[in-house]
Amino acid sequence: MVLLKHNGGANKESICAQAALLGDMLAQSIEYRKYYEAKRNLQVAQEHAYILSQLREQQRGLHLARILGINLDEEEDRFEHLYATFCLEPVVCDFLYAEGRLERLISEVQQICGDKLDLWNGNDNADRMRDQELN
Repeated sequence: MVLLKHNGGANKESICAQAALLGDMLAQSIEYRKYYEAKRNLQVAQEHAYILSQLREQQRGLHLARILGINLDEEEDRFEHLYATFCLEPVVCDFLYAEGRLERLISEVQQICGDKLDLWNGNDNADRMRDQELN
């Protein structure tokens, strides 16, 4: 899969066509193949897949509570212990590892796009202030 070079400006259709090609490239990556295999194995272990989805839902709830300033330290400790224990299951461990590798690859692609477009990430002012303090 080779991304096409455009002479002149790019329009929405050509950008989306390039994104589709990039998606195809990602689908052929070792990270995606390992993720797909681990996901399939997790789905076969239906009980593990269900428990993992429930744990992730609970994790989102705890994260939201933290954002709202609600202190759930005891519940978070119990959750972390349960999650760590459950992650010792080989099929779950393999899935989480493969998922993490794929997410890192996608994050790197997103970072490259953000850098190329000079997107604001919220850290610009903090970086500038830190640099001023150091000088």
